[in-house]
Amino acid sequence: MPEGLGGPEQPDPVSPGREMAALLQRYWADLQSERNRVQKESAAARKILTELAVHVARLDGLLREAAGPLEASGAKSLGRRLHVARKQVLEPLHAMDITTQDPTGKPYESVADEVDIAGWRYGPEFTAEVVAETLEPIVLDRGTVVRLGQVIMGAPLSAGTENDA
Repeated sequence: MPEGLGGPEQPDPVSPGREMAALLQRYWADLQSERNRVQKESAAARKILTELAVHVARLDGLLREAAGPLEASGAKSLGRRLHVARKQVLEPLHAMDITTQDPTGKPYESVADEVDIAGWRYGPEFTAEVVAETLEPIVLDRGTVVRLGQVIMGAPLSAGTENDA
């Protein structure tokens, strides 16, 4: 049994280049795994912020409604404090470039792709099809609609009778 000049056959030592390539492949796989985890967490956080934006818009509407009665009842300082709190809640959302739009009063054609219609109102106060009431605002993430607004549309009386016939 010939064993060569150096004694029993030794396995080839791993070359530094192969060792470095294996290390880089492991590093790349770990980096990709971490990137995927961060992307999932970021998407989940933005979804939560989108939901929060809807609630903040509702709160904003309630605060605007309450401003007059608060001032009339002598609670003007409470109204100011609520206004400051509203701004403080909106700042982090705006910093993340998450905004809302209230389409009330806008023509149907301008918001058709940005809203779901929950119902219709017909009356003489409407001269065309417009958003009569916003139930939930349109939510935008970096300028892109990520959640459709929920609205009640308004239309002239004649539109209601034509559609019902």
